[in-house]
Amino acid sequence: MLGTTFVFSSGDNGVAGNGNACLTDSGDLSVNGTIFTPSFPSTCPYVLSVGATQVQEGASVTLANSEIACQLVILSGGGFSDNFALPEWQTTAVTSYLTNFPPPYTAAQYNNTGRSRGYPDISANGANYAVAIQGVFGLVANLAHGSAHSGLIALINDARIASGKSTVGFVNPALYSADFAGAFQDITEGGNAGCGTGGFSAESGWDPVTGLGTPNLAKLLPLFLALP
Repeated sequence: MLGTTFVFSSGDNGVAGNGNACLTDSGDLSVNGTIFTPSFPSTCPYVLSVGATQVQEGASVTLANSEIACQLVILSGGGFSDNFALPEWQTTAVTSYLTNFPPPYTAAQYNNTGRSRGYPDISANGANYAVAIQGVFGLVANLAHGSAHSGLIALINDARIASGKSTVGFVNPALYSADFAGAFQDITEGGNAGCGTGGFSAESGWDPVTGLGTPNLAKLLPLFLALP
């Protein structure tokens, strides 16, 4: 497996950009804009973009379907790039979403050509993480879900090195392959509102809210160990 995986959070403002800003018809950024603002670098096909989920209030993390797209504290960034083409390894996933769950928006609001990079790729809890800074505990949300996946890849790399193999390299093509289809918790509830809309919706399979879903390390690890 060649290359390097760069991990980035998909954003915290749904289909809006930083500061919850969207584009206006004149091309300016404004909180009153109505044109979706895809977030770089997550729109780049050479990064692993990580969206945000949360466990439903009062639900157990061990229960099926307890996880939804993040609606608490932040909204999972997601959408379609205005600049980068749809990579080959993502074509089947994006085409399936647009065919089976066509978003109720026009080309005036987002790149609906079906030929552009979609994001995020995968997701992790993004609602609240308990952290300690100089002995003081607090809760953080933004960007933490990306860091969680960096740690997951590090664990996979450790296991591969221990078995005499190389590190994983660029993981995106593998994650979207048919062999890895059962290694994710599919998120099918919630959305990523912004720009005066409800945003996109989480659906079965890949979607521009939570990507392929949240990875299950116990299932991912043997799959990565089986690769050259």
